[in-house]
Amino acid sequence: MRILGAMLGGTISSYNSSGTVMLGKPSFARSYLLENHPSHEFVFPEFKTYSSEDATPYLYRDALKKIIDGAKDFDGILITHGTDTCAFFAQLASRVLSSLDIPFVITGSMKSPDADPDEASDNLGFAVKCLEEGKSGVVFRNREGKEQLYKAHLIMSPDINGIYNEYTEGVELEKKDYTEFLEQEVLPKILVIPAVPGAVIPENGFDRVLICCNHSGTASADLVPLVERWTAEGIRCFMAPIPSGAGVYESRKRLRDAGAVELPGMPVEGAWSEVLIR
Repeated sequence: MRILGAMLGGTISSYNSSGTVMLGKPSFARSYLLENHPSHEFVFPEFKTYSSEDATPYLYRDALKKIIDGAKDFDGILITHGTDTCAFFAQLASRVLSSLDIPFVITGSMKSPDADPDEASDNLGFAVKCLEEGKSGVVFRNREGKEQLYKAHLIMSPDINGIYNEYTEGVELEKKDYTEFLEQEVLPKILVIPAVPGAVIPENGFDRVLICCNHSGTASADLVPLVERWTAEGIRCFMAPIPSGAGVYESRKRLRDAGAVELPGMPVEGAWSEVLIR
């Protein structure tokens, strides 16, 4: 196989210094792939690397655009990424890269390769195996400590132990053309309102709104009139996740009646991608 390697940074490209994880070490992933999978041809274009805490929609957009622009004549794509925001990147990638019709796998490691070389190498090796089998998704260790391929459009952010999960009520994505998003000079600013009691909600400075629901919604007395006002001003408001089997709570109905659009069949990470690219 001819595989495009997009090394975007994260812990898998880090090293441990006196107990502190330092970023920017020459890529362990690149060396491992070249040395352990000589039957494949790997090509590693230069990408702008970043840590999860510095990730932005613009960095995601630019990386995905470069991957699409350079993916011609490749049989697969292997992407390394930081773990903390990997679910958000993967959700966006699952949408944008679907137009290529070639397999892609995103992976990384919770620990730096010098602290746990087995985790990084096992994830990379399993990612290559998935590409060989024509499978796409995200590879990380599961709760049993085994490498697992997660569906990119269902993946959710890891828990405190670094274990990923999939949204159980997810639906398949519709393949679309995302050229407009990739070429868009200015991306929308998204206000995310968490399902947290008493959350402080700014009234302006954003273009779109994502309300995290958790069944009932977060329709506080202050939020409903804000959604009505934002909708009237042309600021689109969305809600997620939307459970398919549960009843519609009055608070969610109030948000819907105020103009908020429900995004069913996806976790918050997927809804964030939808809000960004719609």
